[in-house]
Amino acid sequence: MGKSRSLPTAAPCSMATQIFRMRYKHPHLKLTLRRNTAVWQGSWCPSDLSDTYLIRVTYAYRRRPVIAVLNPALKLAKGKNKLPHTYMDGQFDICVHEPDDWSSRLLIADTIMPWVSQWLKFYECWQQTGSWEGGGTHPESRSHRAIDLNQQETGNSEKHKELLEQDAEASMGSGGR
Repeated sequence: MGKSRSLPTAAPCSMATQIFRMRYKHPHLKLTLRRNTAVWQGSWCPSDLSDTYLIRVTYAYRRRPVIAVLNPALKLAKGKNKLPHTYMDGQFDICVHEPDDWSSRLLIADTIMPWVSQWLKFYECWQQTGSWEGGGTHPESRSHRAIDLNQQETGNSEKHKELLEQDAEASMGSGGR
C-alpha cells in the first residue's frame, strides 16, 4: 500500500526525532509517553470528502507502529465478514504498509501518517463497493507475517522474497485472492 518517500537515515531515528517531527507536522495529535513508547491520539480526516476518525498511533521504539481507529466503529461492506488489511485486532490494528516499506530509520510523520490517510480513503471506498483498491498483501499471508521489524533491519529480506513467491504460487493455485 504505502511506499516510502523519505530517504532512510544511517541509523534508526531516535524517539526524540520521531516525537519532534510528529509534533511539527501533526500538532493536533495529543502525545502520551510511556517508557520507550509514544502514543499519539486525536482526530484524523484523510480528505475533505472523508469522515473524521479518532485514531491512535502507538510506537514502541524500533517496532512497527500500531494504528488504531478508535471511533467510529468501522462498518463492513455488504457481503463481507471481515475488515480488509487489518491485523488480528481489526480496526484497532490496521495494516498500512508492506513489511519492507517501513523501518525505524523512517519518520512516522512522513510515512505512516500519509499511509493512514490512504488506508482510510481505501476503506471508505471498500465500505461502499466491497472492492479493496489499495493493493498490498493481507496481513494473514505467510510472507507478511514472516518478517518483523527486527528481521527487516538485520537484512533478512531474501527469506521474505522467497515467502512472497510461495504466496503468489499458492494464490495462483487457488484461483487468486
